[in-house]
Amino acid sequence: MTRNADQDLAGEIAYVKTLAEEGRNAPLVGGVLYVIWGAVIAVAALLTYLEAAGTLALPFVGGLWFWLGALAIGWAASFTFGPRAIRKPGALTIGNKTASAAWFAIGVFMSIFWVASMAFVGHFKSSGVDPHFVFGLMFPVAFGLYGVAFYATAVAARLDWMRGFAAASWIFSIASLYFIGDARQLLAGAAGGVICAILPGLMLMRREPSDIV
Repeated sequence: MTRNADQDLAGEIAYVKTLAEEGRNAPLVGGVLYVIWGAVIAVAALLTYLEAAGTLALPFVGGLWFWLGALAIGWAASFTFGPRAIRKPGALTIGNKTASAAWFAIGVFMSIFWVASMAFVGHFKSSGVDPHFVFGLMFPVAFGLYGVAFYATAVAARLDWMRGFAAASWIFSIASLYFIGDARQLLAGAAGGVICAILPGLMLMRREPSDIV
């Protein structure tokens, strides 16, 4: 290990030891990433709904390039602000490592799922499958995975309040499945982005340490 890595590890151990002596758990870091993706999802879904409802007359909203652009913004912001989060004290604890791995995996899978769905449009049509139905599965699948990540993080970090967001995510998964094929699914997606990502992200940001290891 390099000297800087040794110093980082020593600082991490000292920080966790102090928390243990005070009877506290290391707070989760990276709340800004929850806020980023929640905002991207909520804004993109709301704009797409307004365009579909005829309230917003912007031809590029809701199309392929619009959503690819939204994904690009989300990943760009994540890579910009994410490294700072993982350098905060407590980032190497099991709770933070579990949360980081779970949410990163979800982000990668959902991005691949979306791009693949777009790439397979021609195949869906030739097979008699409505592409809109496939796209309609995005929110149910995403919120279902959100719930899994929240629950795993709650157990690993011993944060019981996060189980509530797991339940909320599963509720939005079922609600968005119910509204599949209906423009109101976009409203459910936007609301879910706020409640299941922005809100817990802000809560985590208030709790996480401000200094960098």
